[in-house]
Amino acid sequence: MGLSDVLARAAVTRCHVFLAEVRDGAGPRMAVERQMARRGWVEALSPADADILCVCGEVPDGQAEALDRLWDQLPGPRARVNVELPDDVDRLDDCAAELLDTAAQRRREAGRAVDPDDDGGSEEGGGGMDHSGMDHSQMNHGDDDRGGGMDHSQMNHGDDDRGGGMDHSGMDHSGMDHSQMNHGGMDHGGMAMPMPGGIPLAGEGADRDGLNLDVLKVPLGPYLPLWPAGLVLNCELQGDVVFNSTVDFPFGPPRSGSGQPAVDDERSSLIHHLDLAERLLRLAGAAALATRTRRIRDTALDSAATDRASVDQCRAASRAVLARVRKDWLLRRTLRGLGRLPSDAGLPASEGADAWARLLGMFPAAAATTAPEAGPAAATAELPPNRDVVAILPDLIRGQELSVARLIIASFDLAPTAQKTAAQQAEVPG
Repeated sequence: MGLSDVLARAAVTRCHVFLAEVRDGAGPRMAVERQMARRGWVEALSPADADILCVCGEVPDGQAEALDRLWDQLPGPRARVNVELPDDVDRLDDCAAELLDTAAQRRREAGRAVDPDDDGGSEEGGGGMDHSGMDHSQMNHGDDDRGGGMDHSQMNHGDDDRGGGMDHSGMDHSGMDHSQMNHGGMDHGGMAMPMPGGIPLAGEGADRDGLNLDVLKVPLGPYLPLWPAGLVLNCELQGDVVFNSTVDFPFGPPRSGSGQPAVDDERSSLIHHLDLAERLLRLAGAAALATRTRRIRDTALDSAATDRASVDQCRAASRAVLARVRKDWLLRRTLRGLGRLPSDAGLPASEGADAWARLLGMFPAAAATTAPEAGPAAATAELPPNRDVVAILPDLIRGQELSVARLIIASFDLAPTAQKTAAQQAEVPG
């Protein structure tokens, strides 16, 4: 066994997995997260940090190319897997075996296409620049026409008259004057300056203070960590501040409920709201509370948790976590006032609610109970339907930094199951 094989085995013990959740992929994504915790694997925050690309859910039409571009961003050694159903999590074993096959990884990396924009152009050292039209007639090499300021004393022209072995290492250009060089005929048409990832250059836009600032248009989603599946936020940024945005669902309109465990509607609601709370807590930096919440969610996901006693235990545990959340003053200070719903939004049950109130409301929704009121800090709010949130989301995040905008988005229920109607809930057995 060579050194590369030893390093590969050590790396597989703690793989970094980038989760690309597609529409209706919540169930497979949670199953993968649970399996990753058992293996000691961690979730990658970007493709560049990932060893494995895990696509959770059935890939929608038209998204294969986008996922291929995401796959190209992973450095080698790398592996890719599609987990369309929660029962498919055993496919992660194939990824581990693929990462351990160092010979195949070398062959794959050798065959990866090189970006043609990185080769510096067709001319060596010229980057495609055409000097054929450059006029050197007015170039002044010094104080007189003979180039008195240019020192050729140490120039070595080699063995032939054409200067094939010319050595310029000792040439002194300190007295050279290029001020009158005429570049009028120089052709720069072959020079290409693409931005990384195909992002266009920033333009100009009016700031609220009346100044002209750079404006960069950046789409966020649909594949981001701790991000609603299928959501694309087309942002116009000034620095890291969102001053305009539009919401899009390139997968098509979200469908109802197929991504959730189909055991009973009560347990599905418990799992769904705990998942929402865990992701918001993790995004807000409350890692310990997020870990506790995920453990309760994973217990509810267990196939053995189908009896009433197990569900009741998960409810009691979620109420205990809620009590800890209420006492976290730093978390309260982070979320208080973010994404406050205006009174004219047409959402009477959630008017005036902010991200903090919506977080507190996720736990009572999971526990199927009403939280006791204990002053303004303990106020909770119902999560409004996502079709209403989508309409007002651009107004809520306008003028916010990107990090704050992500917290606001995570405080809403934008998952496909949020559009489940009462009639559809009644059709679920149990």
